[in-house]
Amino acid sequence: MQTSLIWIVLATLLLACGEPSDGDDIDAGVDGRVDAPPGCTRPELDAPWLRTLLTDSVGQLATTPRYLPTERNAARTYLSGQLAAMGWTAQTHTYANGANLSASIPATMGSGKTIVVGAHFDTVSGSPGANDNASGVAVVLAIARYLKDTPCRTSPVTIVFFDQEELGLFGSRAYAQTLTPSNVLAVHTIDQVAWDADGDRRFELELPTPALEAEWQAAAAVVGVPVITTTTTGTDHQAFRDRGFAAMGLTEEYVGGDTSPFRHTPNDTRASIDSYVDYLVLAAKLTSQVILEEVSP
Repeated sequence: MQTSLIWIVLATLLLACGEPSDGDDIDAGVDGRVDAPPGCTRPELDAPWLRTLLTDSVGQLATTPRYLPTERNAARTYLSGQLAAMGWTAQTHTYANGANLSASIPATMGSGKTIVVGAHFDTVSGSPGANDNASGVAVVLAIARYLKDTPCRTSPVTIVFFDQEELGLFGSRAYAQTLTPSNVLAVHTIDQVAWDADGDRRFELELPTPALEAEWQAAAAVVGVPVITTTTTGTDHQAFRDRGFAAMGLTEEYVGGDTSPFRHTPNDTRASIDSYVDYLVLAAKLTSQVILEEVSP
């Protein structure tokens, strides 16, 4: 009798503990990630809209230089409209003599730290800047579009277009001061990703932390492209690293020598990079794979 009673009690307890309550369907982990509920699909990297978005964005931005205040205002207006079409609200962050443009894409579940993805939209005087850096801007726009199709996001993502990089990282330095390193998981910046004359599809990772290098190497394996690490500074990721953020930059083979010869000239046009659209598409896929992994449950 006593043995039977014990077994009945144990069975009752097991049944009670084995069924989750209504509030236990999603369990948050110590890193803010959660178990994915049904319906948490991820967009395919081979998105049907990707190539058009990239080429249209570069083409539109590179119609004129983005150096004078009026030129940069026109670029901000265009980028605000592109973000709005995706459902994201652009915000202007003004400082001294310039203004960054950003959009905050909220998490839909979990409580992960913020991820920052950015590119500078300005150019030097007289250059339409198709590669430097309409290409990076186009990739960041693609990230915003991928996130529109990602219903389950465990971390908020901030999309940023930096002003006045060419004059000395003024925009990114000003923006970095608005954030706290302990609240940010990672900062990824994209600068010049549309030149691949030798056809090796190689990208450079600029000064990544060991953890970020591992993320990008894993993403490169998925996309099927080679990546190498360099110690390149002098672009927007440096502004964040100087303030203690985990930050890195993505670029074409700037150190490796397979980089646009038209940088900072009037010949940095869309026509000059039309032969390398496939490479630009790979840059977008590579970056998107990293970000989608970071926000996924």
